[in-house]
Amino acid sequence: MDEMIKMLADAPEEQRHQMLTQRLKMVAGQPEEQRIKSIAGLITAVSSLKEKKMKPFIATRMKVFMGLTPEEKEAILVGRMKAGNLLSDKIYKIDQKTTLEVAKQMGEEKFKMITGLMKQIAEKHGLPVPEFAM
Repeated sequence: MDEMIKMLADAPEEQRHQMLTQRLKMVAGQPEEQRIKSIAGLITAVSSLKEKKMKPFIATRMKVFMGLTPEEKEAILVGRMKAGNLLSDKIYKIDQKTTLEVAKQMGEEKFKMITGLMKQIAEKHGLPVPEFAM
């Protein structure tokens, strides 16, 4: 996973977007246990990138996420929230902090939509609401 993430981080935006779309759609369709592990691996690999590569990668990841179906978004968010239990606190916080920064850069409307969706999905599935979505 680390090598794939490094390769994608170095890829042009269009190629990164296309490959992440394929990857996230595949992950969304996995059984829950596998999906949680896949998302934990993705977050861990992304957290090892330097900030100048991490932010564009996460921005692309968020753009791809926004284009998923409602069912795929829900599957990814549930997996992401549950993956937090598999990650070190440091790695999870790096991903959350960077995701928050990128979401804010996308504009207030998209930020509110993303955080509102996270809160809604967390509450629906009885999961803790991520700090920045409160």
